[in-house]
Amino acid sequence: MPIISIKDLHKSYGAEIIFDKLSLTLFRKEKVGLIGANGTGKTTLFKLFAGMETYDQGQIIKSKSLRIGYLPQEPLFDGLKTVIEEVHQGLELILKLQARINDVHHKIAAETGVELERAMKEYDRLCHEFEIAGGYDYESTVHSILAGVGLDQTFYDIKTSDLSGGQKSRLGLAKVLLEKTDMLLLDEPTNHLDLAGCQWLEKFIRNYEGAAVIVSHDRYLLDKIAEKIIVLKNKGVRVYKGNYSTYMETKDNVDLQQSRELEKKTVFVTHELDFIARNKNKEGMRGTALGRKKRLERLLKENPDYLKKADTESQVRFAFGDLKKQSRQVLTCENLSMAYGDLVLFKGLNLELQAGDRLGITGPNGTGKSTLLKLALGHIQPTTGTIKMGKTLEIGYLDQQARELDRQCTVLEEVMKVVPENSDKTSLRSRLGAFLFTGNDVFKKVGELSGGQQNRLILCKLVLKNPEVLVLDEPTNHLDIQTREVLENTLDDYSGTIIVVSHDRFFLDRIANQLLIIGADAFGNKCMGNFELITGSYSQYSELLLERQAAKQKEGEKAKKTAKDNLKRQEPKRSAPDDIKKFNKLKAEQVELEIEKLENRMTRLQDDFGREENYKDARKLADLHKQIDNTQAEIDLLYRAYEWKMGS
Repeated sequence: MPIISIKDLHKSYGAEIIFDKLSLTLFRKEKVGLIGANGTGKTTLFKLFAGMETYDQGQIIKSKSLRIGYLPQEPLFDGLKTVIEEVHQGLELILKLQARINDVHHKIAAETGVELERAMKEYDRLCHEFEIAGGYDYESTVHSILAGVGLDQTFYDIKTSDLSGGQKSRLGLAKVLLEKTDMLLLDEPTNHLDLAGCQWLEKFIRNYEGAAVIVSHDRYLLDKIAEKIIVLKNKGVRVYKGNYSTYMETKDNVDLQQSRELEKKTVFVTHELDFIARNKNKEGMRGTALGRKKRLERLLKENPDYLKKADTESQVRFAFGDLKKQSRQVLTCENLSMAYGDLVLFKGLNLELQAGDRLGITGPNGTGKSTLLKLALGHIQPTTGTIKMGKTLEIGYLDQQARELDRQCTVLEEVMKVVPENSDKTSLRSRLGAFLFTGNDVFKKVGELSGGQQNRLILCKLVLKNPEVLVLDEPTNHLDIQTREVLENTLDDYSGTIIVVSHDRFFLDRIANQLLIIGADAFGNKCMGNFELITGSYSQYSELLLERQAAKQKEGEKAKKTAKDNLKRQEPKRSAPDDIKKFNKLKAEQVELEIEKLENRMTRLQDDFGREENYKDARKLADLHKQIDNTQAEIDLLYRAYEWKMGS
């Protein structure tokens, strides 16, 4: 059943048309990836779904009482509340119910007669609402979700004004996931999440009972959770079944088919024009030529896009040049350690990289990945041990903070730093055009550029420099999917050595042939000071984690079975007291089961005690009291028997 239906939607900002005759249907529980080039309206569509913007024409029909949770890329907070206060603000209903339940509970103890009956009815109603709202486990849910997005209890009492941009994004994500919603709209939810956070979010979304629409450049996430891909293009949408990889296969096939059809149409029109030109003045063929000319003109008039090529978006295009012979030894680490006071990032790291190696460095946030790059470049010194790069190597560095760029320089001035002084500016502007810096863009100040534009500028400088070693710190940050794919294809063809820090799992799969995981234990959990070197891709590392987790679970089950077997072999070594001798034939675990049964019975009896038809009937009430007393006595006896059998 649809939860949102859009019909012939038109939306514009002044003269700029964003959507024209857009139609789309979203269904309950489906997980959708929403993609499209920058400026195609992804955020606008989310705001229309959430009712935060209006549209000019068409319809948006939502199912009744649809509850939507929306995560913008940059969530805003007033800065006065702490992290835990901000999270609790989104749970006002539960907290109000909890406070009301406490009030009514105290009232019950003080009232009698009719007022007591009213209070007990209200108590039952409030408890039911509290349970439906998830009140009985909301605290554990809060802790679980905050931990999942990388905000542990050390963050709880920090004011939101003191959080970094990335921490605010993660807090915004936590708040949205804690809301009781039927549909999630998540705009780049994996921004600022480390590998563990991304894996946790994948699991959460897969288990989420409602629908989810996700705007993301994280193709690995879209592969794991999406069952449908919606592409915004040409002021409308195209819908593809399946995950991101399936979409790419389908798109490639469609593009190929369209290209072949266009080729056939072009051949047909060319053939017709040639026939008309050759025969329009020939005796006996003039009428035929004229007829074919009229048919061709009518075809092109009725189908103005008949020979139109499929619209292609402007795309970055670049390649590194051939490299001179490289030094064989690129990087050597010997017993390398780095610490800041008591905080140990890594200790005793040994590593060698040869020419042509491709090392991916990954792991949880704040564990020292960027620090290792700075050590390799000589920007900082290690606590102990040594780290050396080849002395004669030409190195290109992409810093995720773009600190290598001068914010006061223009784009053109910045690229001129890495080329000879007499370089032709026209040629340089052409090279910048390949990175989508066209026209007056080249005269913009670096400080005016977006994060994605700054990354493209650094890439342009690297291509012009053509280094033997690329040291890249989160190179895909701020880049759209198309540019990421171009970068991957370019690095595939690059013959030099690559050292890259990244959380982009799809990128790591394409580029790295070995991984250095920093700050994680053998199961991928954050563990400061740990490191592990893996030969292979990220997917192979992911499979290794699953194997380890399965082995750990198997060991746990084996240990549990051994403990049970040992328990079964235990026999009472002493003579039991007379009042518990009747339990001699039962094993300790059987006594546990009997206790559990009676405790469940006690819960039911206590529930019956609060029912109106019972507490108004004196006989029933007396009988319930008797049953509760007898059951409690039997439970106490069973606990004594259990303690005796366990040797207490």
